[in-house]
Amino acid sequence: MSKASLRNASIFSLAVWVGIWVLFLLMRLSPFDYRDIPGIGAVLLIALAVALLAPIVAAGLAAAALVRQPQAQLNWLTLGCAMAALIGQIILFGISRWM
Repeated sequence: MSKASLRNASIFSLAVWVGIWVLFLLMRLSPFDYRDIPGIGAVLLIALAVALLAPIVAAGLAAAALVRQPQAQLNWLTLGCAMAALIGQIILFGISRWM
């Protein structure tokens, strides 16, 4: 496995995380009633699970890329972004009252 592929996988995980949260935000702000779609509950539950796990996976992949190539500045930036996403998500779920 090349050194850049770990970093690219981490960036892709963060992109998936952002995409899912943007989708949730658009669904929240949209006047369209998505509850009428059959099977949407399972799809949204899987999307939530992926959104919860994506920053953990991204942080792990970025840390592995950093161990393999510590002098690359982009590895440090990717790890910082993954940790910021993870910490931000922990804070978001920590302050929400629905849990």
